[in-house]
Amino acid sequence: MNKISSLCGVFAALVLALPLVVVAPGMAEAAQAPAAKKKAEQPAPSSSASVNVYEKQPPVTDKELLDFLELLPQFRAWAKSNNEEAHPIMRNNKADFLYSPNAAAWVQAHNWNPVRFFCVMGRMAAALSIVEEGNDMSGARSKDMPEVSEGELALARRHLGTMLKAGGDVPPINK
Repeated sequence: MNKISSLCGVFAALVLALPLVVVAPGMAEAAQAPAAKKKAEQPAPSSSASVNVYEKQPPVTDKELLDFLELLPQFRAWAKSNNEEAHPIMRNNKADFLYSPNAAAWVQAHNWNPVRFFCVMGRMAAALSIVEEGNDMSGARSKDMPEVSEGELALARRHLGTMLKAGGDVPPINK
């Protein structure tokens, strides 16, 4: 179990360890404009300045997670080669996810709604962190960690091997 727990931590770190780049205020909000093709069940709002990636999003589905995991190694490789960042943040005292307009465009070009893609990324990294901590959802968590449903936690457990493989295909992104 210790080996699995440490691997979960490694995956969560790999998913979230994108390089830190200074971003002008409002760039993350601008990145959250609606996509032409949407993976989310509900459309992204037209004015996303006050919306965070987790707000009003349905739970992650099995198919959605598998689609995400298929694209994750490519996204991470692209992000590293372009010095892009994507990571959890606190915004207005709530967990949120920061990403650039370039990251949003890349995700859109791969048929994902950026808001939904980064919601899935943040929630599944949080789910892995919870699994690593012994599945205790009531314990203390980082303030930038989103809420995770029981179903999302079950998805993380069920697809643990696939998640670890997807997170391990590309070396960690270090600036």
